[in-house]
Amino acid sequence: MRKGIVITRGRLAQIASFVGIGGIIIGLIGLIWRSGTVANYAVISLGVGIAGLVLWAVLTPREFADTITGKKVRNSTITIVTALLLIGIIALTYLLLTQAAFTLDMTQNRNFTLSSETKQLLNRINRPIQLTGFYTSRNLRSREVDEQFFRQYTVESDGLIHVQYIDPEESPAMANAYGATFDGQLFISYLDAEGNVDSSSLARVPRGVNQERDITQAISRLLMAGSIKVYFETGLGERETLDSGTEGLTGINSGIQESGMITAPLNLAEIAENGGGIPSDAAAVIFARPLRDLTQSEVDVISRYLDRGGSLLIMSDVLFTDDAFLKEDGVFNQYLWDNYGIRALDAAVVDPDASGQTPLDIISAAVFTDTDIGARLDPSADTPTLFRLARPVEVNLTSAPPNVANGRVIMTTTSGWGETDLAALGATNTYSFDAASDITGPVSTVVWSSNLTNDSRIVLIGDSDFVTNGQVLNGGNGILFTDSLVWISHYGEQIEFAPQAFAAGLPTIFVSQQQIDFVVFLTVLLMPAAMLVAGLSVWGRRARR
Repeated sequence: MRKGIVITRGRLAQIASFVGIGGIIIGLIGLIWRSGTVANYAVISLGVGIAGLVLWAVLTPREFADTITGKKVRNSTITIVTALLLIGIIALTYLLLTQAAFTLDMTQNRNFTLSSETKQLLNRINRPIQLTGFYTSRNLRSREVDEQFFRQYTVESDGLIHVQYIDPEESPAMANAYGATFDGQLFISYLDAEGNVDSSSLARVPRGVNQERDITQAISRLLMAGSIKVYFETGLGERETLDSGTEGLTGINSGIQESGMITAPLNLAEIAENGGGIPSDAAAVIFARPLRDLTQSEVDVISRYLDRGGSLLIMSDVLFTDDAFLKEDGVFNQYLWDNYGIRALDAAVVDPDASGQTPLDIISAAVFTDTDIGARLDPSADTPTLFRLARPVEVNLTSAPPNVANGRVIMTTTSGWGETDLAALGATNTYSFDAASDITGPVSTVVWSSNLTNDSRIVLIGDSDFVTNGQVLNGGNGILFTDSLVWISHYGEQIEFAPQAFAAGLPTIFVSQQQIDFVVFLTVLLMPAAMLVAGLSVWGRRARR
């Protein structure tokens, strides 16, 4: 005859003790996890756990007291309790560590610690910022590499920088909303009071090989957004900033806006006619291939603007009409020569030794990297500039006006020259060097000048095709435009930092999620479970006696 199951007061108390401790541990883990409905179940688990402990204390108050004080261990209860506590402690520790941002720089020179300039910038953050990364399941390794840097920004900003990861394949609508077009793309934005992304501040983070520079510059642009305004002159037949065709300028216009600057149109002719001036908030004015030359009244408007510290980015093409922009004996060209020691020449650049399809497709041969404008250009690498039918420009290095500094940025080879027979070039596309009339090379295609008194700045480039949508991505064309605009607008000086070059490798101590999961299996499940089984075994043998 089989014996029935007898539930004694002590047995019920033991069950209550296990339920109580286990419920509290599970509840605490759930609260720390803080993931959706898990928190609700955690509260329920805590309630069950507390009820179990109360029942244990009511049924066997002496055993409960002895267990707490450690004076008595009955039927191996303390063994099982210890195992459960160990599981809970390890699980809690694991969850806390996975939510924390622990990194350890083991290099002697602290090569992988955020620079002091970056930390100073992070101290200026006064509202939450979110980095949103789009990574597919196939790109988890890159995500892990990036995450180690993102964690440092979270820590140094005291949690004001948040990070969110989205799989574009699982959430295509989110990817479309952000404009994410490739795996590993990163965006930055402010968060509003409800913790949602402020779409008006959303911007893409350009990615390179230097992690700190990329992220810190993106944060700086976000903090500076709207503080710098750039005007495109539109009243002289220039290229259109809203033209998305190959000859338009939507690419550079969007790039300027993405960097945090504001762009706006400006009509110089109307300003001069009305006796006005260039707006006081203009950090720079861009002339992208005007079709006619300036009048004296228009030059006067520009002169007043430069006298108060304004800046110009001038892009002028080869002349084929009598009233073309910046003709050599024109009012504006003479003003630039007299006041800034730079001017454009009535010729076309030919360079048989550094050219593309024809000697008129000029590839930068010599770059002066001692300026911020040319520092990132390298003709020997993958960042040469390519000009199509460029115009030579000149800089007066021997007798520049007082308080003016100027210089070259790009030049041709010694075989290059300035072809002055523009009539034959335009009519028959023929050219040949004539020592008597042509400009002997090497000739310059990009020059700069700055008034040291009022800090006005000018960059003069003998081509405008290089910034069009069809060519701005060729070699160093985009770099030349970007760095020219950064210099004349003083944008680089307002960033106030020079972050170090973090490599995109694994410089910090970092464990992948797969490795963490394996460690968790051993420490949180296998080892405590073995101890728990041992305790249950002892408890079972003693209970049968």
